[in-house]
Amino acid sequence: MQPVYQAVLRSWSIPPAATFAIVLSAVVYLRGWWLLRRAGAPFLPPWRAIAFLAGFFSLWVALASPMDVFNGSVLTAHMLQHMVLMMIAPPLILLGAPLIPMVRGLPIFAAREFAGPFVNWSLAQKVGNMLTNPVCALLLMGVAMFAWHTPALYELALRSSMWHQVEHACFFLTSLIFWWPVVQPWPSKTQWPRWAMVPYLLIADLQNTALSAILCFSDRVLYPSYSTTPRLFGFSALEDQVAAGAIMWVMGSLAYVVPAIVIAIQCLSRKATQPWPVPPRRRDQSFDDELLPGTRKIPLVPHFLQTRLTGRTVEAISFGVLFAMAGVCFAGLLAAGSNQDDSQVLRLKGASGPFEMAVFAPAEDLDAGRSSFSILVQDRNTREVLLDTTVDLTARKAGDAQGAALTARANHEDSENKLLQTAELDLPAATAWKLNVALRRNSDIAEFSLPLRVLKAEPRFEFPWGYLFVLAIALLLILVYLLRHWWQMPQPIEQSAAK
Repeated sequence: MQPVYQAVLRSWSIPPAATFAIVLSAVVYLRGWWLLRRAGAPFLPPWRAIAFLAGFFSLWVALASPMDVFNGSVLTAHMLQHMVLMMIAPPLILLGAPLIPMVRGLPIFAAREFAGPFVNWSLAQKVGNMLTNPVCALLLMGVAMFAWHTPALYELALRSSMWHQVEHACFFLTSLIFWWPVVQPWPSKTQWPRWAMVPYLLIADLQNTALSAILCFSDRVLYPSYSTTPRLFGFSALEDQVAAGAIMWVMGSLAYVVPAIVIAIQCLSRKATQPWPVPPRRRDQSFDDELLPGTRKIPLVPHFLQTRLTGRTVEAISFGVLFAMAGVCFAGLLAAGSNQDDSQVLRLKGASGPFEMAVFAPAEDLDAGRSSFSILVQDRNTREVLLDTTVDLTARKAGDAQGAALTARANHEDSENKLLQTAELDLPAATAWKLNVALRRNSDIAEFSLPLRVLKAEPRFEFPWGYLFVLAIALLLILVYLLRHWWQMPQPIEQSAAK
């Protein structure tokens, strides 16, 4: 394998917060699946757990693999990432019938006091039925696809890491809603006949075909960012756009048409019954018994101060400790997990001798202190990435050619994108600087210069949004608990008799 492709395969960007959330969700599901299997639940064979884990693994791959690293420079990689987020991960996750195992896998206090009542809440069921209605699900999916692929929103996602994450979350959540009527995970109920899923999928395929055809047959590059960024693999931005549209066309059609064919065959063979084997249920058995085997539905009476006080107090304290630990870990990883490469933009592009070079750095004026620079070196004629080029950075104050110089040698190991070489320079003074980039490969030498403006570093307060989010969830849970146990407590017998 060529070194360039080896470097591409080694370009992984592990998102700490997303990885933590995915692993934690998988652990909760597996715990619930194991408890339900041990209790004899007939609707969770091992293949469902495998499908669920495969769905979460594909979600993690979409967020951490080279698809994410190169999505800002190669539209094909970005489109592959979108296909995984929309066509692969959601249906696999739903095939695992995640609702019951996820609730059962939570700590018993959380399942009994929060998750179970929420699932049984009539308003939540009505909202869920409205969202998963095939008409609503189809519209949400179509709006999300077309809106985020308009040039304005697409460019916004490329420029902003935050909006890029919002885009991915929007694709994933709307796709979960879209695939829900098709997979119909137990214990949800079908709203349309099974045969209606065939035209449902075919209409979705028409939407996908229309959007992919726009990408394939457009005579201009729709997203300007891909026109200005260096081309990494020898094809132009327009060719990259056509390839991305073809991938969307083929993968999307397979994802929609194959299930439609399977469902049509089931319906025609008269074997299309309920998509999930529903276990027998007694007339007096409530949904809480299925969610929490071995526990009774908790009446809204003040019994927690009586005989079960000790057990429930221990459960509450244990849940509080686990919630605090998980929340602090998630918020800390969210604050520390920002991708440095996402904040860099193309600051200089030039050619000299046999080299074509691009420098990526923060978009705005630099703050005094350490700043990171990434350099891409390519062959001027073939556009092949030259990984064995020695790259030296030298920074001096502008107009002071004889002054002290700051130097650093770039390397591939410090960059998530292994095609780039990265180095850091500590620019202490708030003034104008001149950055020289010297390239050397065998007997070939070239030098480029980039003017920089460094401002005085002002103390900045970064608002702890992650910790605030965890705190808001904690306060919401406390409020729900109080509403269920204090504000709906029946009046004492003495007061009722007095009235």
